[in-house]
Amino acid sequence: MAPEYLEHGLITPKLDVFAFGVVLLELLSGREATYLKDDEDEKEKGELLLSGSLRKVLSGGGDNYDVMTKLRGFVEPSLRNDYPFDLALAMAELAMRCVAREADSRPSMTDVLMTLSAIYNSTLDWDPSEVRKPDSMVLGR
Repeated sequence: MAPEYLEHGLITPKLDVFAFGVVLLELLSGREATYLKDDEDEKEKGELLLSGSLRKVLSGGGDNYDVMTKLRGFVEPSLRNDYPFDLALAMAELAMRCVAREADSRPSMTDVLMTLSAIYNSTLDWDPSEVRKPDSMVLGR
């Protein structure tokens, strides 16, 4: 739920933008909006938010390769890196804008639609057949 609803019970169109951002995060990562830590090295167990995980990926500093590596670790593993990285990054950035803590910082749904349309139009130039095939398909097994 959006922070303004939890804290003050406010219902605005930006509440829907927040919820849509959560759905984008879930689609991008293949996980639920909150999930349990599954790191044996961590002594502390508890729930994490996808938005917090992605925020660390996008604002963690480092070079483009570092961001690419971290984002590929965040994205649904069954995609097996068979997607254009720049489009995944654009989706991640859109999702983070949608789940901004301050409602005024979130885009309108019109802006979300325009951004999604631009991302979709970028995929028209992407040929999935050029993506590497799994070994079993390449070798004909």
